[in-house]
Amino acid sequence: MSRDFSIDDEREPASPDIDNSALGRSGSDQADSPHTRSTRSQGSSPDCRQSTSRDEIPERSYEVTESQAKAMADVGTFRTIALSDLTLVRYAGNEKQALAEVNNLLRQKLLRRSISQPDRAVYLTLTPEGHRFLCARSGQGAGEDQVFYHGFVKTRETKHDAAMYQLYQKEAENITRSGGKVTRVILDFELKKPVNRELAKLSSLPEEEQEERKSEVANEHGLTVVKGRIQIPDLRLEYEDRDHNPAKVDLELATGHYRRASLAAKSSAGFKIYASASDAVRLRPAMADPEIMQEIFSL
Repeated sequence: MSRDFSIDDEREPASPDIDNSALGRSGSDQADSPHTRSTRSQGSSPDCRQSTSRDEIPERSYEVTESQAKAMADVGTFRTIALSDLTLVRYAGNEKQALAEVNNLLRQKLLRRSISQPDRAVYLTLTPEGHRFLCARSGQGAGEDQVFYHGFVKTRETKHDAAMYQLYQKEAENITRSGGKVTRVILDFELKKPVNRELAKLSSLPEEEQEERKSEVANEHGLTVVKGRIQIPDLRLEYEDRDHNPAKVDLELATGHYRRASLAAKSSAGFKIYASASDAVRLRPAMADPEIMQEIFSL
């Protein structure tokens, strides 16, 4: 990106989810873009299906355009997105518009940002207020079953988490090209929660019964047990194919640090594996493993 699309010169906070200062050259705020006023109700659950009623009296008012609400929906769906990726996808590369709209959301404390070092990449996530706003808002383009998230999880994993947005764009393009339509995005967080809850109940069972029940748990969630472990993809896309039949695809973003055994397990689970160009080079020796019988797609 050009230097015109710059950020204040500051280090990543120790706790990366506390920064709401505006983005811009020399730290100056950008001019506000035209807004439409909307009011939202309060909620607290990461699952919008459990949030409070949209008919409740709003806690406060926010000024958010339709395009800003859609950007928030993107961020909430993937928990965190790199500003550069959001600019490219949601704003068709229009840096000026992206910066103005993101700054508006930062000032209203609907988004938070984190700046990585040394590459100074900007990452965005929803605040709790932003999450409540999004869950209460109708017409933002997401299905009723779509889960939204807020807050950074682990600083060292932010780049990998943000890459899920790129992974989605790549696979969604394939689905659309074949006449299908994505209906829901499911992150590993959402898959792990019920699986771990059900596995915790098995500890008192005999080992043989535990293994049998583990396979049942995996099947209930459309997953596979490989060498005693339920394999969880980084990302699952549910979609309708060209004939309107429900379908899904499980995706894994492999990095150069993946061990051969781990890559083989993901392959055996039937995941479609992607990697960046640089990571694909490092993973090439593992592809000679007879257990890994599939292509690694380029991100």
